[in-house]
Amino acid sequence: MIRSIVLLGIVFVIATVSGYSQRQYASSSVLSSGNWLKIAVKDAGIYKVEANLLTPLGAGGSGGISSSSIRLYGNGGAILGEQGNADYIDDLFENAIQVVDGGDGIFNNNDYFLFYFNGCGHWQKDSTQQSFRFIKNLYSDSAYYYISIGGIGKRIQEQNVLSVSTVTVTSFQERAVVENDLVNLIGSGKEWYGEKFSSGALSRTFTINWPNVITQNPFRLRASFASRNVGASAAMITTVNGTQSTPLIFPSVTGTFLDRFAVHQEQEQFYNAAQSATTIRFDYQSTASGAEAWLNRFELFGRRALIKPADQLLFFRDWSSVSSGAVARFELSGATTALKVWDITSPLVPMAMRNLSTGNFIFHQDAGRLREYVAFTDAQTLSPVVLGTVGNQNLHGLMVPEYLIITHPSFVTAAQRLASFHRQHYARSVAVVSTEQVYQELGSGIADPTAIRNFVKMLHDKNSSTLKYLLLFGSGSYDPRNRVANNYRFIPTHQSNQSLDPISSYTSDDFFGMLNDTVDINRGADKQALDIAVGRIPARNLTEANTMVDKIIRYHHPSRFGEWRNRLLFIADDRDQNLHLNDAEAVSAKAKNTFFQTQKIYLDAFPLVSGSGGARYPAVNEAIVNRMNQGALLVNYSGHGNHIRLSDEAVFTTEEAGRLQNANRLPLMVTASCDFYPFDDPAKNALGAQMLTGDSAGAIALLSTARLVLAASNRIINEYFIQEALQQDPSTQQYLSLGEAVRRAKNLAVIQSGEILNSRKFLLLGDPAMRLSFPAQRVQLTSVNGKPLGTMDTLQASSRYILEGQITDALGNRLRDFTGTLETIIQDKPRSISTLANESGSFVTRFEQQSAVLFKGVFSVDTGRFRIEVILPKDVSFQPGKGKISFYAYDALRDASGA
Repeated sequence: MIRSIVLLGIVFVIATVSGYSQRQYASSSVLSSGNWLKIAVKDAGIYKVEANLLTPLGAGGSGGISSSSIRLYGNGGAILGEQGNADYIDDLFENAIQVVDGGDGIFNNNDYFLFYFNGCGHWQKDSTQQSFRFIKNLYSDSAYYYISIGGIGKRIQEQNVLSVSTVTVTSFQERAVVENDLVNLIGSGKEWYGEKFSSGALSRTFTINWPNVITQNPFRLRASFASRNVGASAAMITTVNGTQSTPLIFPSVTGTFLDRFAVHQEQEQFYNAAQSATTIRFDYQSTASGAEAWLNRFELFGRRALIKPADQLLFFRDWSSVSSGAVARFELSGATTALKVWDITSPLVPMAMRNLSTGNFIFHQDAGRLREYVAFTDAQTLSPVVLGTVGNQNLHGLMVPEYLIITHPSFVTAAQRLASFHRQHYARSVAVVSTEQVYQELGSGIADPTAIRNFVKMLHDKNSSTLKYLLLFGSGSYDPRNRVANNYRFIPTHQSNQSLDPISSYTSDDFFGMLNDTVDINRGADKQALDIAVGRIPARNLTEANTMVDKIIRYHHPSRFGEWRNRLLFIADDRDQNLHLNDAEAVSAKAKNTFFQTQKIYLDAFPLVSGSGGARYPAVNEAIVNRMNQGALLVNYSGHGNHIRLSDEAVFTTEEAGRLQNANRLPLMVTASCDFYPFDDPAKNALGAQMLTGDSAGAIALLSTARLVLAASNRIINEYFIQEALQQDPSTQQYLSLGEAVRRAKNLAVIQSGEILNSRKFLLLGDPAMRLSFPAQRVQLTSVNGKPLGTMDTLQASSRYILEGQITDALGNRLRDFTGTLETIIQDKPRSISTLANESGSFVTRFEQQSAVLFKGVFSVDTGRFRIEVILPKDVSFQPGKGKISFYAYDALRDASGA
């Protein structure tokens, strides 16, 4: 309703520190002790809390409590600033209240206290234009306050009277906003739109009722819209009180999926003011077939006489009286003896104005800056909703962990199991915190994603060398306020400011790991780094949460040992001038000189079959399923895709995913393609979800996308990821954790290659603190036929060879207690394979594949040593080239690899 949003106060923020290199934080939260009652408020106004509402805290009845001990905490309803150096309120702020207890100092029976709430949104001042712009809270239409008993509470103070005034104010600037967020046009980004204009309703009319309008001052209307008009222009014509505006023109869009969905335009014009109701009509016109438009918001500004209506509050302010050193005399007509006026410029600490008159309400106040006021009587107050008591918590006092898991309360048990596993297996310090705890202590109860970022930043600021990993445990949605059907909003998402261009719009968990004081993810051109590794388990229910945790725990168990851990699988789409094949070749080349066995499935190297469903590669479908069932540490795809399939020829769909039987051989799946897992869109039943959370098979994690991406940019982050993932720490010879490899790859892509937007779109959906199942120990070949390695460089067909070697730790020390099994594979030199140029956009090219196996055997390892006998077959290629001997060894608890 219009009335519920036009009477909103100006934003109030407090910065404990402004302009310093780090924020300062309380050592303990106010919620850490005492008893607490949580209440909810919605509309801006004065709220009355009666004594009986505080019964859970010991008030109410005839006994009561000391009035001075009542304390109210809360941070208002404004959206939190996303910049790293944005003003903020640390912990919960104590608000000033006015207690009405009859003067006996005891709060009981019919006593009450009053406080001011500024609404879930704020008017942003523009001092240059002496105007405002409304900023809506995207995440909630309610705000929350916390009441406790104890100590001496903060009270609203009466102003010190200024005896001399320099300017008299008898009118004020009024403002109203209409903004109904009904639809997100592309299911992405922060911007939602309201009333629709289409063939069924090309006109919309609104009415604003302002009494006592100063008609000599024109109205100013600012309105914004989005229009989707394909192939022809469109226009919006605004009429205010019969006066028509200059048409607002919308250029056409192409209607293609890569183009912007609609055009956003804004118009600001002046109109004649009306004394009675103001009628605003918007008329949409277009010759484009199926054209449609949506109202974003409109803001109306005018001037009214400073007269208090008898039946409602009056919010007022006056730009015209503002000047350096000025003292304004406000003369408010229509006053009664019960009238109160508060200065709400600082909405958490209002100030009571002292009436200097016995008739009108007259007061003096400093006018060196714009101030906001509200006039009311106690009978015009609102009532909060009591939500119940709140337990003690103290995130401010939390010891900084290495691994932070933030989970929705529904998944706490699963998150705790994962935390216990990491403490035991990786010896990490882990903290599990619920979203509810974060919201209460850092968001004043509102589910604002920036509250989560601010909590992570607080821990990082306290000890940046300790905190390394963040896991967001729960799915999220592009809709934070539950407007779409079957919504999952367990852990909020960060959405881009862009909401109409599918290329520029995105969701990114990078926001939660960018913790520098100067960071602002919305500055798209800035090369800003990730400070910690971030991952998400997008569970939509407890079953999925437990499935993922079970997968992770089983993935690390020795029963999952196997030679599959030596294999990497690269898949490339066809067409596009061999773009995707070339990308896969560049990415796979990063693993060329490692002990891994690199396998390739390039679509254009297989026969293309035409059918009723279109062109298909059935041999590719089979090859992918077979290779994944055999097991691979990594499956890496380059090419086209979406949330239901990979490639236009559907080489991997829900059917193939359903045939996987690889529960003991789960790969990391990298999909350098478009929106393989748009986890934040509940309308899309994504293939990525089936792979990750569906059952025990599938994948252990995904490095994937939720939005449209660009192939050339995909190759860059893909190459960097393979480079970092296969890199060992020089000091420990350990591989990086999955999240750290992703963090470094993203930072390289952003900082060195300038791939900012595309890199933000890649998400790690999985556990960021786990390592892939790289064998931790090494297999070292020391001699061939008794000669040290290097003295013989040729193996010949039909020949017998004795291979000797040892199992070592990462630093080269023989493991004398290693007694187990050694799997050995000898591969012939790489062979050249030709593609088939199956479709237009593909041309014949050649690539190398090292797939021919000359020998495969299983042998024993005793006290860290092995000696095996190999006889090569006759069918060795006669062309000289480099073959490959791959080893994989394991005992009851450890495994090792080498080549």
